[in-house]
Amino acid sequence: MKNLKLILTTTILILTNNFFAQKISLGPEVGINLIPTEKTDIGSNYQLGFHLGAQIKYHFSESFSLSSGLYATQKKKLYSSIDTTTTPDPLGGLIGGLGGLGGGTTNNEANVYTTTTGIVTELYLQIPILANYEIANINFYAGPYAGLLLSATRKEKYNVESTATDVSSFLPSGFGALGNLLQPSNNEPEPSTTKSKEGLATIDFGATAGIGYRVDKLNFNLFYSMGFLDYRKDKGNESIDTHNSVQFSIAYLFNIGGSKGLKNRYDLDIE
Repeated sequence: MKNLKLILTTTILILTNNFFAQKISLGPEVGINLIPTEKTDIGSNYQLGFHLGAQIKYHFSESFSLSSGLYATQKKKLYSSIDTTTTPDPLGGLIGGLGGLGGGTTNNEANVYTTTTGIVTELYLQIPILANYEIANINFYAGPYAGLLLSATRKEKYNVESTATDVSSFLPSGFGALGNLLQPSNNEPEPSTTKSKEGLATIDFGATAGIGYRVDKLNFNLFYSMGFLDYRKDKGNESIDTHNSVQFSIAYLFNIGGSKGLKNRYDLDIE
C-alpha cells in the first residue's frame, strides 16, 4: 500500500512538472474593433466596437506558443430595406376626373414607400485558438475563432415617400396651407432602438491573423478577423454578408509556473 502511494505521488509530481515546465502566460487584454459597415464609391464607412477579456498563452518553446482566451467583443452591420404599401387616394381620382385642371391621375390608390436604414450592434463571447511564433519580440499569429451571440441592439430610422396626389399644385397661389391640410401625411416615424437577437445567427466562425510586439509583459497587437458565416439566419436571395474587422489590443501577460521554479521546489538533495 505504501509502495502504491509512493508510485501515485511520484507520477503526479512528474506529470505536474512536465505540464508546468512549459511556461504559461496569463493576463487581461483590452482593445477596439475597427468595423467596416458600408462600402461606397469613394471608400468605406467604419464603426468602432470594444474588445476585452483574458488571454492565456502556452509556451512550447522560446519561439512557439499557442494563444487562446475568452473575450467579449462587439461586431456591427449596417442594413436597409424598402417596404411598399397601398393606400386609398380618392383625391387623385377626383382631380383626374375633373379634366382640364392639368396633372392628376385617375388612379384611386397611392403607393407608400417606407425605407428602413439601421445598424445592428452584436455582442459575442469569442474564443480564438491562435498559433504564435515569436522572433526578436515580434509575434506572428494565425488561427480560427468561434463566437456565441449574447445580445443585439438595433437602431433604425425611416424615410416615408408617397405617390398620393399633390393637392397643393392645383390650388391658387397663397393657399399652400390649405393644401397641406388636404395632402396625405408623409411624416416620418421616429427613429427606434430595440434589443433583439431575432433573425441573427447564433454562431460566428472565422479566422484571425495578426502581428504584435512584446515589451516585457506588455503585448501590443494588430489583428484582422474574417468571418466565414453570414451574420443572419436567413439571407434570402442576398449575397453572403460576414463579420470582418481590424483589431488593436494591448495585453498584460504574467508568467505562471516555469521549469526553474519547479526544479527548485521538487529537487531533493542527495548526499
